[in-house]
Amino acid sequence: MKDVSASEFIAAFGKHLKKGNKVKIPGWAKYTKTSCACELAPYDDDWLYVRAASVAYQLYMRKRSGVKTLRKHYGGNKRVGTRTEHFAKAAGKNIRYCLIELEKSGLVGAAKFVSDEDVHHVVGKSLTKKGIT
Repeated sequence: MKDVSASEFIAAFGKHLKKGNKVKIPGWAKYTKTSCACELAPYDDDWLYVRAASVAYQLYMRKRSGVKTLRKHYGGNKRVGTRTEHFAKAAGKNIRYCLIELEKSGLVGAAKFVSDEDVHHVVGKSLTKKGIT
C-alpha cells in the first residue's frame, strides 16, 4: 500500500466500500458537516465512503489509533471573521460511525494492551488481518 499514493488508494478503496456494501450511509450523512471549522457540508453524496477509506488508511499507517487522534488529524483552522484563525477538531460522530461500520465488516478491531496484572486496556482501534490483506 505504501507504493501507491494516498489519494489514489483512498479513492479506490472508497469505491470498493460502496460497491461491496461494507459501509451503510445513514440518513443524517447528507446534512452533517465534517467539522465545526467547515462552513458547509460536503458536496459529494458519497463522502462517507471516502472518509471511511481514509480512516482505514490512517489506521494502516499509524498501526493503531483512536477517535481523539483521528479528530486531530481531520481537524483544521476555524475562520472567525477578522480575528485570527484557531485550530478546531473534526466531528467525532463521523469518525466513530466509520470505525463502527469498518468493525462490522471485519476490517477493524479493538487494539488491546495487557498489563502485568492481566488487565486488558483498550488503546484504540487497529486493522485486523482481513483489513491488512
